[in-house]
Amino acid sequence: MRNRRLLVGIAAVVLLALAALPAAANAAAGLAPSIPALASPAQKPFIAPEPRPDELRGRPTDGRDPNRNSYSVPEAPKSPFCGPHFCVHWVAEGLDAPSLKDSDGNGIPDYVQTVLRVAEHVHLVENEQLGWREPKSDGRRGGGVGKTDIYLSQIGPQLFGYAAPDRGQGSKGHPSPRHLYGYLVLDNDYSPFEFPGTKPINDLKVTLAHEYDHILQFGYDAYQDPWFAESTAVWMEDQVYNDLNDYLRYERHWVKLYDTPLTASSIKEYGSAVWNEWLAKHYGRSLIRKAWAGAIHARPGGFAVASYERAIRTAGPSTFSHDFSRFAAAVAEWHTNEGFRESYLYPEVPRRGSLPLGGKHLTRRLNHTTFQFLRVPAQQGRAVVAQLAAPRGDAAALALVGRIGSERHGHTVTRLDYSKRGGVLTARLSDPGRFERITAVVVNADAQVHGYSARRLDWRYLTEGAPFTVGGWVVR
Repeated sequence: MRNRRLLVGIAAVVLLALAALPAAANAAAGLAPSIPALASPAQKPFIAPEPRPDELRGRPTDGRDPNRNSYSVPEAPKSPFCGPHFCVHWVAEGLDAPSLKDSDGNGIPDYVQTVLRVAEHVHLVENEQLGWREPKSDGRRGGGVGKTDIYLSQIGPQLFGYAAPDRGQGSKGHPSPRHLYGYLVLDNDYSPFEFPGTKPINDLKVTLAHEYDHILQFGYDAYQDPWFAESTAVWMEDQVYNDLNDYLRYERHWVKLYDTPLTASSIKEYGSAVWNEWLAKHYGRSLIRKAWAGAIHARPGGFAVASYERAIRTAGPSTFSHDFSRFAAAVAEWHTNEGFRESYLYPEVPRRGSLPLGGKHLTRRLNHTTFQFLRVPAQQGRAVVAQLAAPRGDAAALALVGRIGSERHGHTVTRLDYSKRGGVLTARLSDPGRFERITAVVVNADAQVHGYSARRLDWRYLTEGAPFTVGGWVVR
């Protein structure tokens, strides 16, 4: 879900998945017996057991409800308007009606034709060029032809759009299927009065790219962590419409949330599209699709880290934690564009103090899958050395990253020490005087879990607030 105000870290697409289950209003704990492949009695579709009242909705055509989530009038006479892969639904009167301007006089509003044209382009890129699996067919629901249904409705300014699985997809023998079909609801005009500062056509494009990717995710595995779903959908926006760069709005938040884990269900999950961008730069864009395609086989079930781990191990001799460490080091000087496709556009990531030199030490407490940057005030000597004491048994890394030249056109020298079991790590950079800037990167790369917490609605990660002690010296 793309939320205009960015107040809710858990996506509507995530919450709406419960509607697919027979006991939609029940807490997640009640789902356990029917999902033996998942990790715990509290496992969930994308997360969150109790949708907000305005998210317990069906298709706009399913009938009236007190939350005004359904059409109040019948569909327009020529609705739906279908193409090869989508059917667009609209009404001709009332609050939900789009502009009825019809330039070619064929009875189909111009806006409806635009929506279908954009949707088919999104399909071309996501399914045909990037190779994502076609969505699960909804049979004769909606347009009655097994295509993805798009409903135009007055949902702004709170939401740009949302994706939702249909209710009742379970059966007596299989009450909680992990492969689901769904539908899309988009704003009926993206009016500048409701969405100031952007162009309506651009809002439509990135929203369709984002929400349709959720539809594809439903088909792979609807029981996944929300940060996996949202970071992927935001990343997909930029794959389909690279020239719009709408996702950069999320990066302004991402760089400030240094103590929020990559895996957290928070506002950070949208900006974590940069994690997928780093993976795509190093392994190719297909790795993101492969992470979703293999998610159904990863263990524990529904654990996104395991889905990434499976794809990374298949692609090369690395692991999730090792690659997270490399990613953290690349972020330190990402304006050079060496580790990412267009990171020269990203905001600067703040430093959180300086690396103490000459026998002094600094202790910082890091949550799992987080990192911190420290300035290194070494401008002379034969070398600068940093040393880190990480908790035993926890995946951790220490890096020294030196930049030669300007932010935009320079290059970096990185020395990284990684350990999957913690302990003492050391990084050394020779001739520190050649660098414009040196950064020490302290990384808690651990993502170990001990089950899932129904109370916290998250996995029980083992390394929260772990102490990392770091210091350094200059070799004269």
